[in-house]
Amino acid sequence: MRRASTSLVLAAVAAGLGASAGCGDNLDGDDGGACEGLGGQAQALHQADRKLVGGAAPYAADGLLRGREAELNGSMAARRAAAWDAVARVLDDVPFAIDPGAGAPAAIPRWHTWYGADDVERLFDKLFRELPEDARRARAPFDDAAIDAAFAWNVTAVDELPSWPEQRWLDYLAALDTEAEVHGVGGIPRVTYSPGAARHLLASYPQIVACEGEPSPPPFADAPTPGPRRMVREPMVLAACEARTYGPYFVGAGETLSARVDGGAELRLRQDDAGAEPACVGEACEASGPGAVWLEVVATGGSGLATLTVDYQEADPAWSACLAAPFPLDAAIVKAEWRRAELEIEVAVHDTSAAGLGALGERADTWGEGAGWADPGEDEIYTLTLPEGGARYRLTGLHLMTKELDHWLWVTLWWSPEPDEDFGADRPAAIDALGGPWGSYKMCVATMFTEGDADPRGGATAPTLAAALAEVHETAGPSYCSNPYLEQGEGNARTNCIGCHQHGGTTIPNVDILADEEAYPGNGRLQVRNNFPADYSWQTSVGGLGRVMLDHVEYWTPAE
Repeated sequence: MRRASTSLVLAAVAAGLGASAGCGDNLDGDDGGACEGLGGQAQALHQADRKLVGGAAPYAADGLLRGREAELNGSMAARRAAAWDAVARVLDDVPFAIDPGAGAPAAIPRWHTWYGADDVERLFDKLFRELPEDARRARAPFDDAAIDAAFAWNVTAVDELPSWPEQRWLDYLAALDTEAEVHGVGGIPRVTYSPGAARHLLASYPQIVACEGEPSPPPFADAPTPGPRRMVREPMVLAACEARTYGPYFVGAGETLSARVDGGAELRLRQDDAGAEPACVGEACEASGPGAVWLEVVATGGSGLATLTVDYQEADPAWSACLAAPFPLDAAIVKAEWRRAELEIEVAVHDTSAAGLGALGERADTWGEGAGWADPGEDEIYTLTLPEGGARYRLTGLHLMTKELDHWLWVTLWWSPEPDEDFGADRPAAIDALGGPWGSYKMCVATMFTEGDADPRGGATAPTLAAALAEVHETAGPSYCSNPYLEQGEGNARTNCIGCHQHGGTTIPNVDILADEEAYPGNGRLQVRNNFPADYSWQTSVGGLGRVMLDHVEYWTPAE
């Protein structure tokens, strides 16, 4: 029996998690099918799984990508190459902190280790409760040391739960005996955050809470006074005499990078060439742009803990009134679409060839039910089995947004039974080398509201990709990027993520963004604001994390 994907709208079981608005991170539960598709089920990685997986693996950002913004905006080929590189960095396997002994060494893709809504809410609750009462009432920010400690605690938080005695834990480990169950330890979260993104949301709680329930800010505002922005905070354990290199980081004209190392270590800063003599040696260093900067942390004594912190002063900072500052360089957010892989449920097949894309206008620019059905195996589509309950799910689509660019890098993957055609025709060997199902996904990318490609075929040498790019360049514009599994709703097959997310932090209904051509032209794809109150995140508005945080704040600080 074939069942249409629209029959799979299931209730979310994680707090605050559900079908969402925008292409990345909203945890609201109501978008009416606009800007996103009809949601599959969502179940975040729970506390026992967090102990198995360990702390979320950081996103290894390309620190030089900011310096290539003009190139990326003018070349589809360059954008696609950068996007595939980012995809490779989020799909690489990360080993578990505790191996359950299910056969091959337990590992899951990097993004599948990241923090979901449950993690963020649990971390916030602990951090806020541990503030002194006067600090809670003042909504004082959390300091770096407190956030570090909370992340460390989160890994073993399950040990404090009376519902998880030792025998239940041992039985849980013993039950994990297949690769699909190992993948299932990561859960089926709708939205997950890299450590850099999760940390920034926690550090920004005073601003997030202050914005919750407030009217939408104006679309245009004077630029704020430039302020320091966190790039990276990297705790590490150094062996005696060990040296670690970080970067390179691009520092723009008029910008200043500031780095410091805490602990038994020395910092060495090099500019323009990784092999140059250090321009600065000590506990703290600065460098002015434009140019590339490399940092080396060297243990000065025996082994021990050290922390590298990198900030920079922006020349033209993004507006982020509902956050402490714009997101850091290593911030990345993933949004996944999961569909049941049993009960005779098949996967809708979507035609993303030039001909298929050309036919979208006949369906009001919607993806619809698809052009057919398929029943892919585990070697063709990422599949997992939830350890508790045994339900099986397939990953049909995956959004990735990374803060490697000031306006983010927007990438989306979708499954296809013809993965080497059109938007998969240029998939690099590095993705295929990951093995398993990852060679079965296609990809599109956007980096700006209006990208300036001179060649409507995007410089593609693969004929099917060139034809598909030429079709959407003509009918949707060069900044097109839409996922058939994640973006349903009228007009959503000709839009992109950046257009919808520019309104993150506002209360503008997503249906309006897609449908009101006068106010939001190009199905919401084009830029209509310079005021990005939440740095493209929907978390501070429409009942997302801001509402969750405010509920905790009000509970722990009742009116006197």
